[in-house]
Amino acid sequence: MIRGILEINLNLLAANVAKIRKALPPKMRFLAAIKTDAYGMGLEKIASFLGNRKNPLVDGFAILNVQEALEIRFLNVDLPIYILSPVLKDELEDLCQAKAIPLISSVEEADMLQCFAREKQYVQPIHVKIDTGMGRLGVWFDAVDTFFKYIHGCDHLKVCGLATHFSSVVSDAVFTQLQLERFLKIAQKYGETDWINHASSSLGIDRFIEGTNAVRIGALCYGIPEDNAIVKQLGLESIVRLSSPVTLVKYVPAGTKVGYEQTHCLERDTKIAIVSLGYADGIPITLTNLGEVLIRGQRCKIIGRVSMDQVTIDVTNLKNVVVSDEAVFFGKQESEEIPFYEFAQKAQLLMRAAYLPSFSERRIVRRYIPEIFSEDCSSGAKNYQSFFLPL
Repeated sequence: MIRGILEINLNLLAANVAKIRKALPPKMRFLAAIKTDAYGMGLEKIASFLGNRKNPLVDGFAILNVQEALEIRFLNVDLPIYILSPVLKDELEDLCQAKAIPLISSVEEADMLQCFAREKQYVQPIHVKIDTGMGRLGVWFDAVDTFFKYIHGCDHLKVCGLATHFSSVVSDAVFTQLQLERFLKIAQKYGETDWINHASSSLGIDRFIEGTNAVRIGALCYGIPEDNAIVKQLGLESIVRLSSPVTLVKYVPAGTKVGYEQTHCLERDTKIAIVSLGYADGIPITLTNLGEVLIRGQRCKIIGRVSMDQVTIDVTNLKNVVVSDEAVFFGKQESEEIPFYEFAQKAQLLMRAAYLPSFSERRIVRRYIPEIFSEDCSSGAKNYQSFFLPL
């Protein structure tokens, strides 16, 4: 028996993307952020669905590394792929094979790519990452003159865009606006009319896109977190639902202390249900005596400590609970719903929208709705010459 199912509704994903596109200015490019295994939803299926060759829903992909770029290319997807993290020297062959576009942050990276491309006799397209105040990746905004002077001498590199990353979109609009102004000043000085310039990610597309022509959107595509103002404004829906079957139902007398460390004492004779998911599967231990699940359309409390492989649920108020009944940790069941943001808040998760990768793929099956993909999403490597610029 499958012990955990993470349902991913691709119909809702398509609807979310359409709503986001409608809210963006005309001709604004939509780069889907599907890094880290598409936020845990499965890189292969999400990339295949969004990048369908006959009817692609997005204009390109923003991913983490060269390995993810290769995985996408072997899915018969030929959209542009932008690599957000630095490329290492031993990844250059794979970068070439993937026909991906790296975002570079230093002269050293540029020199490495220039030497490799010259040796292989091709021109490597790149985007230049500008550090406008994030203090992480990118050429520092006050040091770009030296950088571009070097780049202009690299005949095997072709700059085709600029990028930056906002640090505090939600908490500091003034600083975010300053970052955008720094970025646009550089774009006006060095940019070309055909460059793709991208700065905003999911939480900044309603305010911080002026002067840019592309956005990187991850969490919004998936409709999480549902309490976000933009998610509500656009009417986006969460595409994920986590469920697991009840594996045991029993009665326990009042006064019994439930679970490890005896953190919950029963005040009454209690009917409990056991669900065989725990912290090894990604159910946070912080849900101890706090979290809830849906069973038969009703909220039921997690009692006792979340263990490695089990949680204990108080189902005293439910009738006819039986083994194999579905328990939903987040998502809809009948007329009730536990939103993902509520699950995340109770679990005290700091990165609510990026938490899905923590759900073990060995123990929690990803199930897609619809489950059948068109032939355009089938595997099969192709020759992606459109992103390989010959001399």
